[in-house]
Parts: sequence; structure tokens; C-alpha cells
Amino acid sequence: MLITVPADPELPFRLTLAVMIIVVVVIGLPRRIRADRVGGPVSIRNDPRWFWILMALLGPPLAGACLGYLSKPSWVEFAQVNLPRAIRWCGVPAAALGLGLFEWMFRHLGLNVTSTATPRADAALVTTGPYRWVRHPMYSATLILVVAVSLLTANLIVMGGGVGMFSLLAARSRAEEEQLRKKFGEAYRRYQERTGRFFPKAKGVMP
Repeated sequence: MLITVPADPELPFRLTLAVMIIVVVVIGLPRRIRADRVGGPVSIRNDPRWFWILMALLGPPLAGACLGYLSKPSWVEFAQVNLPRAIRWCGVPAAALGLGLFEWMFRHLGLNVTSTATPRADAALVTTGPYRWVRHPMYSATLILVVAVSLLTANLIVMGGGVGMFSLLAARSRAEEEQLRKKFGEAYRRYQERTGRFFPKAKGVMP
């Protein structure tokens, strides 16, 4: 007797999400470890306290919803949004775009990368690659990936947590830019004038 196994309609979205998470780790983790090994770790105590408190509140539900979706979508089905599959498929090119920008950003940022708003003592002002147009391409990539994950999972917890975490990064970017102005002075102020924070300015291309 032929036994048929029901097809999993979520499988392509789950596989895309799994690949996306793996690629983010493969791209970012070794570079962060290398930067800390060469330049020394930068303490998160220099960041606003509210940032890490709110991140600690938002992170576990977001991670739990993603892991639940990957393991067994029915576990998080209570938060499912009825998005058309054609719309959800847009999460695949969005994931590719976000990962591409993530890799491009790390390639140019190099050993300057930190997990905090404080630049390293020996940091250089990077204005090449995506930094030619935007000051925070890491956050731009994060926003694109949030959109991708939201579309792939069609889950309210993921959507809300992703938007919340990007909002925290956007808020912290102001403190980060203050630190960069102190470190690089007029050079950074001129750089701010010709670039966008997360999206390119219409006339923000450097000569």
C-alpha cells in the first residue's frame, strides 16, 4: 500500500529562514571574534542601559518564535498572520538582499566592528563600500532581514520583535553618532552631511 506524506507548505519558508540564520552567523561571528581578538573587546557598559535592558526583553520572544517556527510551525500558529503566499515569497529575495548588504558591510568595516555604540580606540572612519551612501549599513541590512523574516514566518511575534529591535538600534545610533563626532570631529560632520543614516540621500554620493 502506498503511503503518502502530506507536503509541508511551510517547508520552503522554513528552509530559507534556516539558511539565512546560518549565513548571518557565518558572516558576522568570525569577524566580530577577530576584531575583539586584535583590538580587544569594547565594554557594553558604554551603551545606554535602557538599550540592553529592552534588548533582553525583546530578544527571547523573537528567538523563541523563530526557533518554534523552524522546529514545528504549529507551535507558533497562534500568532500566525494570513499573508498570501505570493507576498511571503518576497521574503526570499529580501533575505538575499539583506545578506548581501551584510557581507558587503563587514568586508569594508573590517576590524572596526563592535557590538556597542562606542568606536574602538584605533578605529578608522570608513567611507567605502556601502558606507559611501549610508552611515549605518549594518542597521540597514538588519531592517531588510527583519522584513525578510517577517514575510517568511508570517508571525506577529516575529514582526513585533523585529520592528522593536530595529527601533532600539535606530535609537542607539544617535548615541553612536555622538561618539563618532567626538572621535573624528569635522571629518565625521562632513560625512554626515553627504550621507543618509539608513537610506542613501538623493545627493549623498561622495565625489
